[in-house]
Amino acid sequence: MPIQLKPLLLSALSLVLLPLSAQAVPIGTTPDTRPAAPQQRKQWKNQGLSLDFSGTFLSGNVNLINTSGTLSYNVNFDQHQIFLDAGQLFTLAGSNLFANRINGSLLYAYNLLDYINLYGYSTHSRDESIKLNYRLTNGVGVCWHKILPDFLSLSLLSAGLATENEWFKDQSSPFAVRGVLRLAMSKPITEWAEIGIDSFYTPVVNDFSDYRLYGEAYLKFQLNEVLALKLSVADEYDSRPLSGVLNNDFGVFTTLRFAWGD
Repeated sequence: MPIQLKPLLLSALSLVLLPLSAQAVPIGTTPDTRPAAPQQRKQWKNQGLSLDFSGTFLSGNVNLINTSGTLSYNVNFDQHQIFLDAGQLFTLAGSNLFANRINGSLLYAYNLLDYINLYGYSTHSRDESIKLNYRLTNGVGVCWHKILPDFLSLSLLSAGLATENEWFKDQSSPFAVRGVLRLAMSKPITEWAEIGIDSFYTPVVNDFSDYRLYGEAYLKFQLNEVLALKLSVADEYDSRPLSGVLNNDFGVFTTLRFAWGD
């Protein structure tokens, strides 16, 4: 690649790597392991559906193909909530594959008390860009989600355990049991805008020197009943990344979401 085209390519990548999913933003190599909590999603009485898609094609000085899409479905039965998510992310710049990920998740939440949920989830992912054939994560936990309700529109603290199985193309198949601690908060600043944070700490339970940290700060605008705009900055740190993978990823994201339901 001619040296003068490298800044142009990097600028293009920074503009198009902006997908939205029913997870924390897709930074790093393990976004599939962070499904959104029920309180972070659009709230429906019965059921709802959200759909997102974006794509970019460039040919000439910069050769780039980028597509991303997510589909999320939620159904509620009294104290029971079920969430199904599916998504994909593909980015090819010239002959360099930056991302080729397919993922899905199932989340079940039981409203034990007005401010406490019990939850269980299963996430699934395949990512050719890191030579991951398949990752399976199964987790359970408890969530307290009404902290300072008079001051914050969203406040949740959750703790759980998750098993993580991975199968790579080099025939390695690591397994770990991780603790999952999460803190998320948001506060309205107008009738149609809010600011918030989301964070994870996921150590391996028998080796606390092996851990991941995730942090996100965002500004969200509710444009109308079905459309929202979210501006985010996020960072993921992995104390023991895959061979050839950096242990830190930082990103800036702009996302749109359409949601319908009742």
